[in-house]
Amino acid sequence: MSWGVEHQGRREGIKELMAISEKIMRANPNHVNEVPKSTSGCWMEQMYGMVRCDFCDLAVDCPIMEEQAWQEYLKQNNIVIEKKIT
Repeated sequence: MSWGVEHQGRREGIKELMAISEKIMRANPNHVNEVPKSTSGCWMEQMYGMVRCDFCDLAVDCPIMEEQAWQEYLKQNNIVIEKKIT
């Protein structure tokens, strides 16, 4: 499958996510409609209350992955961003 269930680690992560999802939906069938928006923008954090980037590659525009890529770029290019205090 396109999201990596052929890899054992990802398969286990997805099984864990499915178990968590089942518990959440059993406790509150309306969870999907009632869940508040995540502060980080991560769909997994919003829906499941956790962030698992090790097997999540479903969102091309993931804000957490974008931030990590940005920080890596800054580090590789020796760029330091200083906040100006006014």
